Amino acid sequence: CCAGSEACDDDEVAVLHLRRMRASESLESSANPHRSPSAPIPLQPASVKTKFVTRAVGTQNYRCDVQAGAWVLVEPEADLFDSETGSKCGVHFFRDDGQGGRATWASLPGAEPASSVTVKVDRKEPSPGGSDRNIDWLLTNTTSNVGGPWTLFGGISNVVRANTTSGVAPPAGECQHDAEIVKVPYTAVYRFYEPLQHQ
Repeated sequence: CCAGSEACDDDEVAVLHLRRMRASESLESSANPHRSPSAPIPLQPASVKTKFVTRAVGTQNYRCDVQAGAWVLVEPEADLFDSETGSKCGVHFFRDDGQGGRATWASLPGAEPASSVTVKVDRKEPSPGGSDRNIDWLLTNTTSNVGGPWTLFGGISNVVRANTTSGVAPPAGECQHDAEIVKVPYTAVYRFYEPLQHQ
């Protein structure tokens, strides 16, 4: 999803991780031919079509709040890879857009034309692999866009997070040092949707 951009050089470690994840999924699919990478029905947005799909490799970053006795999600840090070509095409992070949105996906630095989408969570579903091991699957609604509908992240109406692995906060009992940051590796599939009227 980033063809023609010089900023699309793959990070070798992340790409290796991606290939291993794909190999694992291939084995699972062989064992279960009915397995589908699609989002579950409760998380399907209405009146939209899929614009593109990415796989994310990164971390979910948590801060220890000793007073609350819990780990608080600070932000994700992830690279996005086109699900078909494996090329790096974007990044995922938090950015408060002043309209209730925080989770953001954006084109790579220096990519032209630049684009991004910021969302807020609509619904959550526990990961089928176990919410104690994997972060939730999410349906989100767009709160702000940068870039026209012809750009990569422009015109996006919804983003679904699915097929998550890991990323769960450490046990509360391990929160001993206030403001300590822990980065938990995770992977996920992000499906980006646009309204049906977009051509």
